Amino acid sequence: MRGRVTGSAARSLIELDSSFLPVLIITLAAFLSSMVTAIVGAGGGTALLLLMLYMVPAGNVVAVHGCIQLVSNFARVAMFWRHMHWPVIFRFVIPMPAGVYLGLQIYEMMDHGGLQLVIASFVLLSLVIQPQSSPGAKGVPKGVYYVTGFFIGAANIIVGVLSPILGAILRLERLPKEQLVGTLGFFGFAGNVFKIAGFAFVGFAFAPYAVMVACASLATIAGTYAGKRLLAGISSRTFTIAFQIMLGAMATRLIWTALS
Repeated sequence: MRGRVTGSAARSLIELDSSFLPVLIITLAAFLSSMVTAIVGAGGGTALLLLMLYMVPAGNVVAVHGCIQLVSNFARVAMFWRHMHWPVIFRFVIPMPAGVYLGLQIYEMMDHGGLQLVIASFVLLSLVIQPQSSPGAKGVPKGVYYVTGFFIGAANIIVGVLSPILGAILRLERLPKEQLVGTLGFFGFAGNVFKIAGFAFVGFAFAPYAVMVACASLATIAGTYAGKRLLAGISSRTFTIAFQIMLGAMATRLIWTALS
C-alpha cells in the first residue's frame, strides 16, 4: 500500500534521521570553526571539539576530532612547508609516540564523564594562557621540547586540543610569523597522526564516523577559504574577545553537566 511504511523501514528512517542531524551540525560547525581560525589564527578547533561533545560520546570525541583536524593541519603543512623550523620539530616529535602510549593507558581507565570534565577544564585553562611575544626571550632550552613532546603526546589523547600551550612555548623562540604558523601546524599534524594511530592500535572503530569525518574535513577546507575571502574586514580583537566568552560559557556548561 502506498504511503505505508513497515516497522523495520520506519526504524531505518528514524536511525537515518538521528545519524544525519549530528553529521549536518558538525559539518556546519567545522566550516564555521575553520572560518574562525582564518580570522583569529587559532581557537576554531577548540570550539569544534566543545560542540562535538554534545553530539559524540566523550570517549569517542577526541579520536573523531583528531581525524577532522588532521586534514586542516595537513593543509597548513603543505602551504608552509618551506618555513618549518625543523630542529624544534624533530626534538618535539621523537618522544611523542611514547607519550601517546601513556595517554592511551590513562584514557582507557577514565569514564566518559571524567573525560568530558578534563576536556572542558582544559579549555578554560587555555583561555587564561595567552601567548605573548617577549622581547627578552632567548629561546627554549633544547631539552624542554623532548619533555614537552612526551607529555603533549599523552595529553593529546585525553584532551584533544593543546595549541594554546604549544603556541605559548614556541613564541619564546621569536620565530618569523611564517615559521611560527608552519611549525605549529606541523605540531598539530604530527600530534593527530600519532593520536589516530594510537586509537587504531587499541581497536577504536572509526568506520561509524567515516561520513561525519569526510563531510567535516571538506568543510574545514571550504571554511578556511571563505574566512580569508569574506571575513577579512572583521576586527580580530573584538571577534576574539566575543569568541573567548562563547568558549568559556560552553566549557563551563559542560563542566556543570559532568559534575551533576
